[in-house]
Amino acid sequence: ALWQFWWMRGHYDEGRRWLETALAKDGRASVARAKALEAVGWLADDQGDIERAVAAAQEGLSLSAGAEIIDAAPFLRILGSAASIQGDHDRAAQLYEESLALSRRAGNTRGVALSLLQVANVTSERGDYEGAKGLYEEGLALSRKLEDTALLTSYLINLGYESLLQGDPERGATLNEEAAVLLRERGHKGKLQYALDNLGWAALLSGNRQKGKSLHEESLELSRELGDKLIVAESLEGLACSAARGEEVRAARLFGAAEALREAVGYRQAPREGALREPFLDAARSRLGEVRWEAMWAEGRVMTLEDAIAYAQEGAGKRANTMRFEA
Repeated sequence: ALWQFWWMRGHYDEGRRWLETALAKDGRASVARAKALEAVGWLADDQGDIERAVAAAQEGLSLSAGAEIIDAAPFLRILGSAASIQGDHDRAAQLYEESLALSRRAGNTRGVALSLLQVANVTSERGDYEGAKGLYEEGLALSRKLEDTALLTSYLINLGYESLLQGDPERGATLNEEAAVLLRERGHKGKLQYALDNLGWAALLSGNRQKGKSLHEESLELSRELGDKLIVAESLEGLACSAARGEEVRAARLFGAAEALREAVGYRQAPREGALREPFLDAARSRLGEVRWEAMWAEGRVMTLEDAIAYAQEGAGKRANTMRFEA
């Protein structure tokens, strides 16, 4: 029952430790075990530990097959998220649609809203941008009626990111700022890293490089604290873009480090996401020259996660806390 607290407050590691200890002690098929598996699955998903998220979801589905009282929809959503991160959007869409159908049949309004969010995400990833925008708008209206902060902020962040990708950084910033304010007011760290990262990109796309740098520094530090490797990579790349004009060596190394970390997590960047970075990357590469660019980029690719974060924070006049991950 505590996993939503651990998730929203950003205590991912602590939550996973308690849940894994409980799961190790209880091998019985039970509703409580299913809830613990769902919790572990989502916390692992948010840390980029896709292997553990998938294993938890698969065990949860097995339990639900033998007990109608156990809801299978959350496990389908976890598996859909893993498939989406790994670039298998057709598989993700199938899983999300199945979870949506289950929630509709059960009359679970919150479950419908959660599945609708994921369907919107994968609709965007498959190239139907207007269709995705309509689904986000529908879910945003539903989440406001439910007065569910966790759900509302998820929709604000995702619709805001879609707005960025569709070339509207102003609306993207407005939606993510609303999410950030709600999360800060409630002391919630979980998901705040997404809003900060999106606000950083909105600032960069609007031409405010200094504001973008400050926001990506903040999202990097929070992601380091949470153990969110994916947003660490996104923040590193945002800082690389901020450095692209004037600090080209730093930009090349950060681009290399971010790419290697994304590969380690197993995340496949969508073409539209790459297009956001391309002008900054091209500017830095052209100033350095191809040979030097490749050398500096390669240096970044071999950095450990800890070293990449420390290097990025040196540019902000900070020293990184020691935290090492297996990447």
